[in-house]
Amino acid sequence: MPSSPTLDEIQTASHGGDGIASHRLAVMTANGFGVSQDWHSALTLLALSARQGHDLAEEQVRLLGMGEGRFDLQDWLTPPPLQTLSESPAMVLMSGFLAAPMCDWLISRGRGALNPASVFDADAGHAQQSKGRTNTSAQFDHDTMDVITALVRHRIANAAGMPLVSLEWSQVLHYEVGQTFDWHVDYLDPAVPGFAQDVARRGQRIATCLIYLNDNFEGGETAFAHEGHRHRGRKGEALMWANTLADGEIDPSTVHAGLPPTAGQKWVFSQWMRDRAQF
Repeated sequence: MPSSPTLDEIQTASHGGDGIASHRLAVMTANGFGVSQDWHSALTLLALSARQGHDLAEEQVRLLGMGEGRFDLQDWLTPPPLQTLSESPAMVLMSGFLAAPMCDWLISRGRGALNPASVFDADAGHAQQSKGRTNTSAQFDHDTMDVITALVRHRIANAAGMPLVSLEWSQVLHYEVGQTFDWHVDYLDPAVPGFAQDVARRGQRIATCLIYLNDNFEGGETAFAHEGHRHRGRKGEALMWANTLADGEIDPSTVHAGLPPTAGQKWVFSQWMRDRAQF
């Protein structure tokens, strides 16, 4: 298997007119992957990639309105007000978190990369498919992420009041009629040896954010077992909750499920956050 290109190789290719390399460097700079995190430099690189003819960059420049001077970085990085939905679990809603065209972009990016969703098996020590999770998902890492997804991640981090480096890889989740993510928790129970090892290595998963990317479906609520909380988000809304209590202990009231749609298809952007830098 060929090795991944080094930073020097990516920079050299970018300087040589390679739009794909310039876009990759833009994503790295936006996230702080191996280089200093710098949004102004990342956007300059995105514009360069577009001028070099990279289709993915051209689409993002157009969607962000960069060519028409409509793009406002400060507006992007400032999340909307938080509306408290519940104290237990600690859960908030943000209306208008993403505009509809951005939701459509994330769906289009996820659609071509869907695979059966998995869960982390503490005994096996790795992720694998489970009969309790029948939906599909697309993961975005440093090789597959784009600049718009990086902007969404930073907006989530700011809403949570957490550093960008605490975010795990992002996912787009897709549910067909009848597909579900059955009752589960997002925290890693330190009483389970396999989870305790992961917490020791990467930190606890302390918060979750879901962005609803569409709403033309029936059913499919995000349901919490505690006090019967259910939420069926509108397109562009973000639902965020803490998986741990103020003292850092895990919060059992966060048991939840992605209920199955009864009509249509459900698309969600999912982001987990830890209490330790991931990259």
